[in-house]
Amino acid sequence: MPDEGSYLDISLRKIAKGAGIGFTGTFIGMALGYLSRMVIARFLGASDYGLVCLGFAAMSIATALSMVGLDTGIQRYVSFYKGKGDKERIKGTILSAIKISFPLSIISALVLFLGARWISIYIFHTPELTLILKIFSIGIPFWILTRIFLAGTIGFQDLRYRVYVNDIFQNTFKIVAIVIFLALGFGVFGAALGWVLAIVLMPFLAFYFLEKKVFPILNTKVKAVPVEKELFFFSFPLIFASLAGLIMSWTDTLMLGYFCTPSEVGIYNAALPTARLLSMGAGAFGVIFMPVASELYARGRIEDLRNIYSAVTKWIMSTVLPLFLLMCLFSGAVMRILFGYEYITGASALSILALGYFISSLFGLSVPVLQSYGKTKIIMISNFLGAGANVALNYLLIPLYGVNGAAIATALTITFMNLLYFLSAYRITRMQPLKKSIFKTITASIASILIVYPITRFIIGASMLSLSIMFIVFLALYFFFLLIFKSFEEEDLVIMRAIDQRLGTKTDWVRRIIQKFL
Repeated sequence: MPDEGSYLDISLRKIAKGAGIGFTGTFIGMALGYLSRMVIARFLGASDYGLVCLGFAAMSIATALSMVGLDTGIQRYVSFYKGKGDKERIKGTILSAIKISFPLSIISALVLFLGARWISIYIFHTPELTLILKIFSIGIPFWILTRIFLAGTIGFQDLRYRVYVNDIFQNTFKIVAIVIFLALGFGVFGAALGWVLAIVLMPFLAFYFLEKKVFPILNTKVKAVPVEKELFFFSFPLIFASLAGLIMSWTDTLMLGYFCTPSEVGIYNAALPTARLLSMGAGAFGVIFMPVASELYARGRIEDLRNIYSAVTKWIMSTVLPLFLLMCLFSGAVMRILFGYEYITGASALSILALGYFISSLFGLSVPVLQSYGKTKIIMISNFLGAGANVALNYLLIPLYGVNGAAIATALTITFMNLLYFLSAYRITRMQPLKKSIFKTITASIASILIVYPITRFIIGASMLSLSIMFIVFLALYFFFLLIFKSFEEEDLVIMRAIDQRLGTKTDWVRRIIQKFL
């Protein structure tokens, strides 16, 4: 077992504790976020749900443009200066980001608000979208401030406050507000208003946690050292990477809105966030991985960085694989159960997208590795290549195959980009995370699904109850085969123990079982 005092042990514990709270918060947030989408989709239908998705897409694009990649820069430099004990530059990093991004967010909000009618009529050919866009434009400056404040807390390698604000508060308030407005008869406009109202309140809570629990920005004893130039030059390539990321994130939805109907936009945006659930593992581990990796790099602990890269990738893959198989093999049932019969036509799109996001999870830590080495230009180039491919594929495939065309374009592009990240990170660091134990995990999952799938498909049928029961059976078989194939390693026990310490769970008996099969 790794030495308790080693940097490897300390780093694994940081990541595991962050991932533990990250998984809990992400699960709660996604459940509540899904409930919001399900309420809108079922209550209003695919067409109105599509209008809300287009409004949210417009706000997300404007927010990302205003953020100009600075949230990643904040995480990197706050963590870096934390490692050096430089409080003045930590404060300067956060204040510099506000000076740059907040004025841009005001401009973006005005452009979207004033141009809402033109966009609705001449781009999406849907005048009903105008008020939706105006409502969502209001949230842009508030979302910017939230992202800046939360990036500061993440830079201190503490995910709790992002979970409290982004996952729990936002999604809880959003679902309550949406239900109230829909019950009062405000329809699609009420759904948009409830969504934005939650965003408007987020920065106040985020700033409270940053100021009172993490780092007192208002403390006059710490004089801020401006780092606008340093922060800008680190984030400058990420500005372009953000543009490429915007294209990647929203080209499919926007082109569906242009070529197809709001109803098809709604169906696709039921399949897409479902597939994105597979990002939960990489997101929970990856957000805390980047600042930990940056600190290890700053201290010159390269071998420890190599080891946590492999260990965390294995855990991501192990947790994502069962959900990926469920989405692929029972896509129709998943869409019907979550959103209703109107959305079953998105089943094929769900399977296609799930494959792309599974591959993304497997190679997803390559990006924070590149960021910790300061190689943001590589991320920029890879993103632009992927964005160009995404635009071309969506333009070619959506007119031919509609929703499925958008899914194919997105899955192919995600795969292409993550392979670029992975190969670039390997060329620079000579580190790759794929160990033999990962392939043992794949073998264990295949053995489990060969038992569960035919029973579910051909004997008991795919209902919500049967899928829930058989998924539990699958997980039990999965764990059994992981033991038989000796997939666990000593580092896994370190991670499990750290998660227990963070969440207060008791898995001693599980660890004792695993210990016997090492």
